[in-house]
Amino acid sequence: MINFSLTKHIRRGYQPTKTIIAKWLKKSLINSYKIVSIEISIVDTATSQKLNQQYRNKNYPTNIITLEYANTRENFAMLSGELILCDDIISKEAKEQNKTIFDHYAHLIIHGMLHLQGLDHISEDEANYMENMEINILSQFAIKNPYVIMENI
Repeated sequence: MINFSLTKHIRRGYQPTKTIIAKWLKKSLINSYKIVSIEISIVDTATSQKLNQQYRNKNYPTNIITLEYANTRENFAMLSGELILCDDIISKEAKEQNKTIFDHYAHLIIHGMLHLQGLDHISEDEANYMENMEINILSQFAIKNPYVIMENI
């Protein structure tokens, strides 16, 4: 069972519901865990920048910040962490990449869930593996490959 909270500091009609996020989270589990507890927040640009500076020492807003609690995963088979999504950045990127905002949210939440489970994209092999996982999971929701950026027609 997946326990998660969803806090929307910014509310917009295109944002995914808790029900659909639960489906994305469930499909993103690549291992078995005794407990899955995730906190998801949708924030504004200023908050994203502040948290990115605080947790990653990077002074700019970003689409998603994933706070992974690896010790609980490794020591207790408990997946826990936080996904902090910046609505303004997500909507801007979706427009630039000619994607729906909804599909971009799906991609980032799945991407963040894979990070929470220890996957990363530092090396080319890791990046290819993680991207293929994301593409596979997204396809189960009829969402196209997010790494193919469609040109504006």
